Amino acid sequence: MSSLIRFTLQLALIAGFILVYSATSGQSFGPITFNGLPDNKQLFAREQDNHAVVSLTGTAQPSDFQQLTLVTYRNNQRFGYSSFPLVYSNGNASSFTLTTRLKAELAEYAIEVYVKKSSKDSSLLVRKVDLVAGDFYIIYGQSNAVAWEVDYTYRHEYCRTMGFAANIGQAWGLSNDLGPRVGIFGIEFQKQIAERYQIPTCVINGALAGASIEYLTNRNEADHADVSTAYGGLLNMAQRTGLLSHVKGIMYWQGETEASSNDPLSWAPVFDRLMQQWQEDIPNVEKIYVFQLPLFGGGPYDDRIGVLREQQRTLNKKYPIIQPYAALGATGWNGFHYGLEGYLKLGQELADMAGYYHYNQKKKISSPSLQKAYYSTPERDEITLVFEDYQRMVYPKDTLVHNIEGSLEPQSIYSMKDFFYLNKEWKKLKSGRADANRIILTLKEVGSDSLIKYLPSKYHYTGLNTAPWVYVGPFLSNQEGFRALAFHHTPISPYQALQPLSLSATEPREEVELTWNLLPGIEGYQLDIYDSNPLSAGHIVVQLTAQQNSFIYSEAKQGMPVTYSIRAIYPSIESEIISTQYIKKSADRLVTGIAQGQAAMVVFPNPVTNIVRIQSEASPIKRIELFTRGGILIRSYDFESVAQAEVELTGLEPDTYLLRIVTKDYTRTQRILYTP
Repeated sequence: MSSLIRFTLQLALIAGFILVYSATSGQSFGPITFNGLPDNKQLFAREQDNHAVVSLTGTAQPSDFQQLTLVTYRNNQRFGYSSFPLVYSNGNASSFTLTTRLKAELAEYAIEVYVKKSSKDSSLLVRKVDLVAGDFYIIYGQSNAVAWEVDYTYRHEYCRTMGFAANIGQAWGLSNDLGPRVGIFGIEFQKQIAERYQIPTCVINGALAGASIEYLTNRNEADHADVSTAYGGLLNMAQRTGLLSHVKGIMYWQGETEASSNDPLSWAPVFDRLMQQWQEDIPNVEKIYVFQLPLFGGGPYDDRIGVLREQQRTLNKKYPIIQPYAALGATGWNGFHYGLEGYLKLGQELADMAGYYHYNQKKKISSPSLQKAYYSTPERDEITLVFEDYQRMVYPKDTLVHNIEGSLEPQSIYSMKDFFYLNKEWKKLKSGRADANRIILTLKEVGSDSLIKYLPSKYHYTGLNTAPWVYVGPFLSNQEGFRALAFHHTPISPYQALQPLSLSATEPREEVELTWNLLPGIEGYQLDIYDSNPLSAGHIVVQLTAQQNSFIYSEAKQGMPVTYSIRAIYPSIESEIISTQYIKKSADRLVTGIAQGQAAMVVFPNPVTNIVRIQSEASPIKRIELFTRGGILIRSYDFESVAQAEVELTGLEPDTYLLRIVTKDYTRTQRILYTP
């Protein structure tokens, strides 16, 4: 089937879904009319308290009925009960509201509504089943976002979607049972969220094979949800779920059409317009995941494709809500699409990223993205590439790849060093290695180049007799296996002679104190803490000011080795990394006398990068106070007896702080480590 035919059928399916949609609203049962009723298998958006509220409203015309009751079941066991009296004032209809709460968990709920004439006379009006609470995601783009190269039969009870079924019309159901399908990486993402975080999800996929970004962005300004456009059709779908105000993330994979066109540079300005529209129509989305295009094979070389990838890589600098993701390097890339194994891998990695942004995971995982490049020896025979501070980089071994049919050699060994380009020339490197969040490249000859590029803009070696059809590795990656984002002709900063940096560790007050010498002309210091304690965060990154020359690590435990590494950060380069290992000798400070209710309180994450969250289901929170280590009050917050609260630490110096949490029944003090 041609891509044009697939595109037309997909668009027709989306439009058909919208046109036949008929919400279960205005349903009447005799004198009782509901403004809206849930559908079977519907997902409701969870709020910050990890619950969703299901509300049934309507009117009852004057009759013998005296009361409505709502019975809630959890996994077929009676769970909740509420009632609402019907009062017909002066012969007028009685309005009513029935509510129940669903916990976001791997459990299915059912509701039954009864009408009563008396305490002994009850009749069932309606029953709805398989209801869940959870999170909502949107997929958009072209064929790789459709992600259906094979007929994948896997289904999961807590992976939901809203779509269209033949002979039924609009319905809620299991992902990939309805059209449009959520795709392979879509349902794998949902599966991972369910299994790792115990949260059901709803995904809708509005991707269209072969669609250009212009086509996907086109919007009727008089009616943004006009279903005659791809953009409006997807927006209409999202609105009809009732979840639009609770979108956790948008996953956008598109750009192949522009990359293969006569003008790859047309992509970026249209994406800016798409972002503006999302900001208007989906303002509450928490994160937007934009896929950087993999490498294609065949056809003439066009270096502007590398510019397009660079624009995708750096989108987060212009739009902090965006998290770029390198879709290259999974198994089974054929130059155009992935097969089952590759798409499954992408779904798993999307869940890895979502864990940090949406599910309170301490560890941030993402595709490494270059931050700076510079000559790191006076001889200019070494280039250091620096990635984000939380990355732990891996330099790959040489890779055995299969060449195209008819090659002089059936297989060839590919080396990562050969796919860096200095001033647009390849094979100028001797070797490479990884060190923390850095890749260090050794040159064959003393360098005078000013630009470095990672991976070709297009794999243009397919005409060689000893080459595969498309580039399938090796790739730079981090320790979690995420491939680095390709970067394009990035300036290499010149070598600078730096003053030496030293680091020492002591424990003058039963806590480990680190000290170092101050250096001139720097932007700040980066302190990496590698704690062997299995209960710790493992790798902690602390960004320190240029004036700070000490830091207390209060989380060190007696007898546990901890490695501390520090570097000075300059505008375009970094100093050598200086490390020391220290084992805390003094006894740990004990926290005793915590009652059962206090033990149920959860303070997370710790260390804190921005916002610390406090959950106290057993005893509502009334007040939170933030103190320095020396006991000076910095901030205070009052609450109206809430189960969950947040405190933002933005603007404070990296350090250890004390939270004093006052609840209805007790007061607790919690030490937190702030590492922005």
